[in-house]
Amino acid sequence: MKNESIQIVKSIFENPLNFLKLDTPQVYKNMTVIPIIIQDDKYIDFISIKEAEELELIEIVETDTVGQLEVINNSNKQILIPFGMTVHGGKQDRTVWEPILIPVGGKQSIVSENPGPVKQFKQKYTIPAKCVEQSRWSYKKGRGFKSSNTRLHPNVAYEAISAAGQGAVWDEIQSHRTEMNYALSVAPTQSYLEMTQESEKETGKFVNQFKNIENQCGIAVFINGGFIGIEFYANSEVWKTMSEDILKAFSIEALRFKDKPQRKVIGYHEELIKILNRLNFNFSSREGVALGNVVEFNSNDGKWRGITLVHERTMAQFYLVSKRGGHQVSTRSNIQFQTVINQRYQI
Repeated sequence: MKNESIQIVKSIFENPLNFLKLDTPQVYKNMTVIPIIIQDDKYIDFISIKEAEELELIEIVETDTVGQLEVINNSNKQILIPFGMTVHGGKQDRTVWEPILIPVGGKQSIVSENPGPVKQFKQKYTIPAKCVEQSRWSYKKGRGFKSSNTRLHPNVAYEAISAAGQGAVWDEIQSHRTEMNYALSVAPTQSYLEMTQESEKETGKFVNQFKNIENQCGIAVFINGGFIGIEFYANSEVWKTMSEDILKAFSIEALRFKDKPQRKVIGYHEELIKILNRLNFNFSSREGVALGNVVEFNSNDGKWRGITLVHERTMAQFYLVSKRGGHQVSTRSNIQFQTVINQRYQI
């Protein structure tokens, strides 16, 4: 199944139109979005973590290990926790660095040979996380977490994909602070979530200009005429729930490069297909935390990284981005932490 999952992902680069139905590009300032329409045979039935939280159907709690959280699905629905989702709470804000599809939950029964009442328990899943808040290691409101409205923008997401270490994520967040010229009073605990709140007025202008269309399940994004990334889901309702957060994350790239020259593109559909066709990747696959197989892919030139979760022979979430600028060399000597780093992380 692992090799089959890789072949499924490879085919999207070999023949994109077998998977991607592309609609009319939408443009605002230096950002162009191509809506992606779901195809009926690629649909998977699940709900998003955000919807599950609104209905109080999911629990996310801290463990004794910084790089792990525990999740419980209390619903009769499969729940997707997408790559790049950030959660706030616990002793630090975190990001989930691979897509996870949690099976139908509720209480499970333990069959025992001994007479007596049947014991029931809640199925827990341990999910991988990385820190996006360097300088806090204390509880605000207990061990629980809630998803935020902040997704990782492409440069931080590039480093968060599991081939990169925790330090690379911190470095890129610090680089983002410098690029955006945030005041020292902003995000005193180096919280990525608090930093991006400073840009919400501007990113909100972008988000309001892009409209979802019927059966949309994702987007391909160009900044200044250059392709920057793509994200789509096997469920249009989940896209609708997540779309504003995703557009906001990509619009951070538009703000980063707003003063750079813009390249003229004659046909965005043709340009996208041409780029996908010529990318060369190294692929790896492993079993997912819950359902499906996670496939990671890194381009041979080191400019692109992607991750997807293949379940039922289709991709529950597909994510691909290019890193532009940002932090290049890993030097963290100027970063101050509240606790000894080796006690909390394996780097």
